[in-house]
Amino acid sequence: MKSRHMNFREQLDSLDLAVDDPVCLRENAGRLGAFLFPGPGGRADAFADEVTDLCLKSTGVDFLLVYNTGGFGGAAMADDPEWPTVMSGVREELGGMGYRSMMVEHVRAEAGFGGFLDELGDLRHNYARKARELAAKMAFLAGFNAWLRIILTGRCFGGVMCNEVMGLSESEPRLYSIQASIPFWYTEPVGPRSLVLPDNGVMPDMVRRGGVARFLWTLFRANWRRLPSVSPPAEGGFKAVIRYLKAPGHTYTWDHPGVGPRIVSFLREKFST
Repeated sequence: MKSRHMNFREQLDSLDLAVDDPVCLRENAGRLGAFLFPGPGGRADAFADEVTDLCLKSTGVDFLLVYNTGGFGGAAMADDPEWPTVMSGVREELGGMGYRSMMVEHVRAEAGFGGFLDELGDLRHNYARKARELAAKMAFLAGFNAWLRIILTGRCFGGVMCNEVMGLSESEPRLYSIQASIPFWYTEPVGPRSLVLPDNGVMPDMVRRGGVARFLWTLFRANWRRLPSVSPPAEGGFKAVIRYLKAPGHTYTWDHPGVGPRIVSFLREKFST
């Protein structure tokens, strides 16, 4: 992973951004935005405004928790009935250790068919473009707030994105990740500052169990004589366009025995004093 990402880190370091200077905060964020989004279109300015605002809002907290949605990146945290429970559990555990934290939502794709196609194109390359954007944002935040620790969280494709960002950020010791339901075809290594949940502790996750044929057969059997639903099936599922298909084991909440306790152990190992 290091060799694949070294060139990006060298480019980022070459900008020599004085990110710890509050007077030049917006100017430096603008330079970073121009590096990531060259040319017209307004994306560089929007990025710079977002990063500047996040730097100021995260001043005075110990942890920034980043929600990175699963699926194809266009869903909002408010519409997710599962992973926000994990975010809340992490905040509560950190609070019990005496830490202050805040949550932020990272939106990596626009809603609609256009956003789906854009997400699918970048996913084919393990988020070669979008992971750079999030990694640059996290590097800027860590540089501005020297005491801030960041925990990226995500499941399924969101977890893939988190791991790619971690690969781009090997030299940043204050960046961590919690990942779940990594698809079986994604085989990039995982670093020591990341926790990967293999299942929810109740049943195996079909998304993690290898082989295209096995995946398709399990999906077919689970949905035979069943109409797609408007809400996630209790046994697990994923959203296909606007409705849910049943996917056994593909469900992760804080109360699952393989989720909350594993995360608590990880947090206490890394952050208890």
